[in-house]
Amino acid sequence: MSTGHAEEPAVASGTLHGSTATDAEDPAERRVRFFCWLLDAPAAARAGSPPAAVVPYMLEQLDRVIASESLRAALLPRAPYVVPQLMKTLRDEHYSSVDVAHRISKDTVLAAEVVRSASSAFQRGDDDGEIDLARAVAMIGTLGLRRAIASVVLRPIFDARGNTLSARAATQIWKDADKRARLCAAFASQMALDPFDGYLAGLLHNSGWTAALRAIDGLQDITVSAADLVHPDVVPQLVRRRDTLFGALVEPWGLSPAMDRLAAEVGSRGLDAVESPLGVALRSAERLAELHVLAPAGQHPAASMAMWTSLPKPVQDCYAGLARA
Repeated sequence: MSTGHAEEPAVASGTLHGSTATDAEDPAERRVRFFCWLLDAPAAARAGSPPAAVVPYMLEQLDRVIASESLRAALLPRAPYVVPQLMKTLRDEHYSSVDVAHRISKDTVLAAEVVRSASSAFQRGDDDGEIDLARAVAMIGTLGLRRAIASVVLRPIFDARGNTLSARAATQIWKDADKRARLCAAFASQMALDPFDGYLAGLLHNSGWTAALRAIDGLQDITVSAADLVHPDVVPQLVRRRDTLFGALVEPWGLSPAMDRLAAEVGSRGLDAVESPLGVALRSAERLAELHVLAPAGQHPAASMAMWTSLPKPVQDCYAGLARA
């Protein structure tokens, strides 16, 4: 299991935007290339070239937004406030799947997500036969229902329309969040943590990216392009502000004590410096999700990651089951 920077796996080979990944690749360089994928930018600027002239002012204005509670509040929809109430309905492990199915049936999007989750289990050979909603609820269990509900309720955070930076990145941000959520839940389960806290951590951490890009989109007197952002000197500064926004936005939601602590820790220290078990699980999940994007399609993970054999089997299975970007 990955428990720190020295043990986290690295890319062995692969290409993205014309760059070759090796197991000796600097993590900062890999993060820049991953950010190119996230923003659908063709390539990053060469190291040593100066950032665009607009960048210092952009960062100054972004910090102004981050520091303002009212401005921060406008960056994300209010849907996450619903999550704690929804979770309370599934605290009892002895709930009736028929009753829960009846409640879920009133929301067609949620019902479709529950059946989709059960269908994935069916395709893995865990069950057979026709899957109706009540059977789907019974198949995926409490954790599966919590994940389905969280996915449906929280996905609007990552939805956007138009040609802004946040809109262009929305689909990729959601894909990455979904991968991180699954991987972080797998890591959490191996660390005696609540897998659902792991799932929420992975799913919500990218809300910091959405908020940061929406804040940049909202700057009135400057225009910032994706090419301005995917610079080796700029990406680390944006990553730190992403973490600050995640902490400031998620901690007040009161999702769980563990999530509250994680948000406070990531917001104050940054994900790269966290030491809590849930923080380590999230950082490990982030790294594996990055590697999944950068690895060549069809290549066995063992050929892409030096630390593959040291990962717990449930994490390996989770990684192998992730959809390609």
